[in-house]
Amino acid sequence: MRKTPMTPEEILRRRDEIVARRGPWRDDNLRLAKNVYTMGEGARGNEGRVRRTVQTVLDLAASRIKELRVLDLGCGEGGFALELGKQGAEVVAIEGRPALAEKAEFAREALGLRHVAILHGDLCRLSPEEHGFFDVVLALGILDRLDAPALFDVANRIAAVCKGFALVEARLAARPRASHVCDGIVFRGSLRSVDNEPRFLLTRASMLSLLAQSGFTSIAETLDPNAAADAPCFAAFKGRRAALQTAPQANAVLPPRWEEASPAPPRGGIARLLRRVRK
Repeated sequence: MRKTPMTPEEILRRRDEIVARRGPWRDDNLRLAKNVYTMGEGARGNEGRVRRTVQTVLDLAASRIKELRVLDLGCGEGGFALELGKQGAEVVAIEGRPALAEKAEFAREALGLRHVAILHGDLCRLSPEEHGFFDVVLALGILDRLDAPALFDVANRIAAVCKGFALVEARLAARPRASHVCDGIVFRGSLRSVDNEPRFLLTRASMLSLLAQSGFTSIAETLDPNAAADAPCFAAFKGRRAALQTAPQANAVLPPRWEEASPAPPRGGIARLLRRVRK
């Protein structure tokens, strides 16, 4: 890693070179130096979502942020990883798209964040042996980009490297129109193609079941008025399984799985049914 900081002039020159080669920044408007931004001063980017995520990490983490080791999966242009690194966390960020990984690495270097590592890699190779363990894992908009069986493989890998909690944000399927069997369990969702790439979107019940099946002991939903209604964010905690001492007979019973919600009756369906009965 570079030891001497870049001057504002060098940062501006290199930013413009990357824009000419890779295209403009589209998500993260990062201030790299005085009067030097990735998108431009006053431009609106992803900062609202970054702030919401950082606030959630601060609220849920048992340790101070400077004591946290954070993993950001599919880091994009680096907004989440670089902000957490700027606040003192040790961060490893993995991005599979070369253009985005290059932008994130340039921003890391411009900001002088030596305890942030931007890796260009495949999420399907994530493992404790190669990457270690993390207090916080960010999986924001990752699982809904994958098709089965990669979706289930990556979920298990997230749980394997997480020793604190993971923030999992994903677009969900409104109705179960397809299914996939993993480890003998049927998961339901819908198939979708984006840019000719197949994706398997889980229903809400199947997403919760997958997180529980992967080894997370408690799951909570974080709420924000600006979040997309069909893409909730779950905080999944990697804790120790509770064993009851006052009711040991319950310890051998597996926790219940989430059931798919029954489809709502068509609008006016009950009224039409009552009219038929009265006739």
